[in-house]
Amino acid sequence: YFLLQNSGGFPKPLLRSNVFVTMVFLGKSVHLSHDDADYRDEIKVYQQHCGGENLCVYKGKLLEGETFQFVSKRHHGFPFSLTFFLNGMQVDRLSCCCEYKHQKRSRLGGRRGYFGFLNVEGASPCYRCIIAMGLDKKPSPPKRKVEDHVGSWRDGVLSEPSKSGVEQKSSKDSVLVIIPGHEASVETIEDKMEPGQEYRKEE
Repeated sequence: YFLLQNSGGFPKPLLRSNVFVTMVFLGKSVHLSHDDADYRDEIKVYQQHCGGENLCVYKGKLLEGETFQFVSKRHHGFPFSLTFFLNGMQVDRLSCCCEYKHQKRSRLGGRRGYFGFLNVEGASPCYRCIIAMGLDKKPSPPKRKVEDHVGSWRDGVLSEPSKSGVEQKSSKDSVLVIIPGHEASVETIEDKMEPGQEYRKEE
């Protein structure tokens, strides 16, 4: 909201990802006869930070199997876009939502790819990754639903003993009703007996 006010309604992504990327040069699939065993290939990696021109983030000469590192300064809201050059020739291109997707080791371009990701440090998932992983859903509402479901289930289970409890209460009530009945009948018998006893006494 603050960015929207300052930019006249259009958000400006001011922050950069600053992710530390470690890659490996896997080498060329086809080797020429004049290639020396110690021949180093010139590697250049360009990144499109914010939809503009490509900027060089890495340049060096590497042997097959050697690793190299660079810092991705992708502007938030823009894709993670890289272009790879081998000895001045473009050999691979990558464009995805963010660096987080390449946390796991992966090879670009399949089995014949020249480069592979080894490690990505400091990457955080973008909104697309969050949705894909289901992290946008808060864990508390599902838990409440489960609790409500369990609660209703418990209520259903408890409702049976509650009914039995009612039956027990009703049976107790019936016993209690019967007991006064006995007491009343005893009293009536006593009432009946007392005059008889008095009658006998009078005799």
